[in-house]
Amino acid sequence: MCNEQSPALTDGAAAISRRVRAMLLWMSERPLETGKPYLIKHTTRQVCASVTRLTVLDPTTLDRRAASTLALNEFGECEMECHQPLYFDPYAENRRTGGFLVIDPAGNGTLAAGMILSAAETSAAPQSGAGLTVWFTGLSSAGKSTIGKAVFEKMWASGTKVEWLDGDAMRQSLSKGLGFNKEDRDENVRRIGFAAELLTREGVVALVSLISPYRAVREEVKRRIGNFLEVYVHAPLEVCEQRDVKGLYRRARAGEIPAMTGIDDPYEPPLAPDLECRTDRETPAESAAKVMEAIAKRLGKQTEAARKQ
Repeated sequence: MCNEQSPALTDGAAAISRRVRAMLLWMSERPLETGKPYLIKHTTRQVCASVTRLTVLDPTTLDRRAASTLALNEFGECEMECHQPLYFDPYAENRRTGGFLVIDPAGNGTLAAGMILSAAETSAAPQSGAGLTVWFTGLSSAGKSTIGKAVFEKMWASGTKVEWLDGDAMRQSLSKGLGFNKEDRDENVRRIGFAAELLTREGVVALVSLISPYRAVREEVKRRIGNFLEVYVHAPLEVCEQRDVKGLYRRARAGEIPAMTGIDDPYEPPLAPDLECRTDRETPAESAAKVMEAIAKRLGKQTEAARKQ
């Protein structure tokens, strides 16, 4: 659905940027929220994006005011950050490459029509706190969601700013419509990574439970986010098949599910994970305790480094 190559859309050289200035007409009763991931339909591509800055325009008085939301039928000028570059011309020069739609990632409905004005400044967004992405990777039924949920509940109970991005839930919302070939799986990882990046910037601990089978795209997301703790949730394939929490292995062995990770599609384990949880040897409580300890150490180091700056 989304690729890295620029389509041949214009006669001249198109601008290329992950950050753009745009005008929006909001068309949904649910208001736009800055910092929330949406899907942008631009030419033949869909990319994940978030509004980082917003100014509401009064079409009658032309007054402008800074805002964090945009309501039904309101116009707004905004800056957007995309998880992949857009290849565009300003809308005034080319309506096809300068126009786009904002899509609801959960329901696929159109939320807004937009016009790209220009590329935005490429300075990094300000950091508002010591956030962290904790990325649980491993085979299906290895225990990623079990550990992620336990860590989330403990951190939430302690008052920590924490969010849990579970792979199955994100497949039904932000990544709805993606398939299971390598290109779509990588795109799924990038979209969820983008959401985790936004949370991390805002000082949130983002817990991601996702098979994410391919090493290269995991490394790509790790470089993008920076504050990143990779947790390899490791159990041998035979143990995962015995658990088979969702019945996927049984169906794959029966030929009902093609390209099942670990069966006929590869899983590439991390070469140097920050933490490994051997769930065939540890209880979920023991694994969760290890993760909690690693998070506390990482956040402590980040806080100490910030004090020295």
